[in-house]
Amino acid sequence: MDDPHSNLTEPALFAAVERLVGVGGWVYDSESETLSATDEAARISGCESPAAMTLDDVIDCFHPDARSAVRAAITDAIETESTFERVWRLDSAEPRWVRVYGEPADTDGPLRLRGAIEEITDQRRHEGRLNALFETNRRLLDAETPPAVAEVAVTAAAEVLGLSLNGVHLYDPTADALEPAAVSDAARERFGEPPAFATGEGVAWDVFETGEARVFDDVRAAEAVYNDDTAVRSEIAVPLGDHGVFLAAAPTPNAFAEQTVSLAKLLGTAVETALDQLTQKRRLQQQNDRLEAFAGIVSHDLRNPLSVAKAGIEVARAQGAEADALDRVDTAHERMETLIDDLLTLAETGQDLDPDALGPVSLSQVAEAAWETVAADQASLVVDDDSQLIADGSRLRQLVENLCANSIDHSEGAVTVRIGVLPDGFYVEDDGSGIAPDDREAIFETGYSTADEGTGLGLRIVRTVVEAHGWDIAVAESATGGARFEITGVDHASDHS
Repeated sequence: MDDPHSNLTEPALFAAVERLVGVGGWVYDSESETLSATDEAARISGCESPAAMTLDDVIDCFHPDARSAVRAAITDAIETESTFERVWRLDSAEPRWVRVYGEPADTDGPLRLRGAIEEITDQRRHEGRLNALFETNRRLLDAETPPAVAEVAVTAAAEVLGLSLNGVHLYDPTADALEPAAVSDAARERFGEPPAFATGEGVAWDVFETGEARVFDDVRAAEAVYNDDTAVRSEIAVPLGDHGVFLAAAPTPNAFAEQTVSLAKLLGTAVETALDQLTQKRRLQQQNDRLEAFAGIVSHDLRNPLSVAKAGIEVARAQGAEADALDRVDTAHERMETLIDDLLTLAETGQDLDPDALGPVSLSQVAEAAWETVAADQASLVVDDDSQLIADGSRLRQLVENLCANSIDHSEGAVTVRIGVLPDGFYVEDDGSGIAPDDREAIFETGYSTADEGTGLGLRIVRTVVEAHGWDIAVAESATGGARFEITGVDHASDHS
């Protein structure tokens, strides 16, 4: 039997392989200053013929902005007998890019260069879209409302991904429906005003409920199609977490390339992140508003009657009232004053940190300043070593004060508080009785205290300061069996030098 491939000559086979892999070959003769190319190389470059051409003929195939670079690369490779690999744009109506590789040929005669040319237009477009999506991500995070996020997403989908028919639906818990938040102009012109999707309605709700993106080559064949007569044929549906869905459509089946689908999913992830951030900001603002209102109540509604009561004690003393009874009332008032101060501190430290307040702070100086506030007769401070920490100095002092005060308040006799540096933070420990392992998480809860005079807010304030800085705090046992607090995730000033 005849070999079915017997008529396929080596040149024909070589040309078939070139077409299959999309790579062409070329050879440049430095003596004749001519370049010969394969059929595939000529097709890729747009040159008219693979026949021998001058270097100028070849360079004219490239975009004017690239021609000097092409000539320089070839000239340098000849003079230095070196290889090169470059990406250049071709001279074409639609932007096209090629990767060109060249190397010296092994010959005893005049130097020749040989190499390959490959079109990478699709790759460059994909990279360009990725870069544009990175810029879109910044604009998404800058948006201040969910509808604003949706508008940025719709614009990016149309301009960056080429998905001209697209929209964002956001979940409205009151209506229990996916309501249209933004839609492209092209989609509105073609389909009119988009509908809302109630529970269980359409592909959109199915994707929202399952949290799984879906791509339909022909949406009319989908079981959950919203409208059997829809003008949409292809559709991409991407969930946006618990916020909603992103939808992109096309009027023809099988319209979306794999790269486009991948980029649409990336856009959906960026939109979800931006909406998550807005939700977090909104919750934080509500919390801060409540804290500010609470601080105002504490400051005004409690301090004023407390001041009146304390003044009344002085009047009673002047009139000869029983001293012991008045002392007990005065002690109670001082206790209330301390509680008010701690509540106000807790409200204050619940706010966001001001980035401008962050800077290098000496741990030893903060420790000594804090100790001046809380020092007791039977207590001593030892600072093992020092470091410049990046922190809000005022908040850090409050944290150290409260940890030192905690050690003093929970010690029955003399106590030594020791402060030192960790590779990624610092520690505050004592030689007191320590904290039972079962209590080490509970001590940070509001109102928890084992001291008779404690407010239960001191360590809660500590954790609030830690969290505001983005640090971590852990409770352990010191070498002497006392309590040890380790604050980590702290930047040292030397890390920023």
